[in-house]
Amino acid sequence: MKRMARLTGAVLILFFAALYARSQSLPPINSKTLNDTQVALPNAGGSQPLILVVGFSHKSSESCGPWGKRLAADFHANPKVAYYQIPVLQDAPSFVRGFILRGMRKDVPAAEQPHYIPVYDHEADWKKLVGFSGPDDAYVIVADPQGHVVWQTHGAMNDASYGEMKAAVDKVMASSPAGAATTAKP
Repeated sequence: MKRMARLTGAVLILFFAALYARSQSLPPINSKTLNDTQVALPNAGGSQPLILVVGFSHKSSESCGPWGKRLAADFHANPKVAYYQIPVLQDAPSFVRGFILRGMRKDVPAAEQPHYIPVYDHEADWKKLVGFSGPDDAYVIVADPQGHVVWQTHGAMNDASYGEMKAAVDKVMASSPAGAATTAKP
């Protein structure tokens, strides 16, 4: 009986956690990518699911990098999905930010620079959104085009978490009017 009560409690916790994550929205981003393209997210008028890999320290690039490489391999040529790596640099002193950006531009291939958006504000909001637990982790978010979070995880990439992320993206695409039209069979 106790085991059933614990199981029921765990299921309820997961259910309400999923509802809470669904009700959360992305902090606004109005910044330039590494190739100086202006980006504003979320894009309420858009139709693309958003995949964001958020990092809070230089060392987090070790966890974020594999996510970014796999996203680039799977989604670079797909205009129906928007993916970005987001280094949060609010705590970096302003006189150091230029050095950080030059280093990123040197390390990130030119083809991927449009998918890197350094952000300089809303750090507390980002940390709250992702359930921040360590500065060196990768925090991965899937959101609908309006910025409502539908799935998230943190830590190193593995096949299981990547598969869950792709399933969440597919679900967003299927539920959007544009995605439903493109996935419908005659």
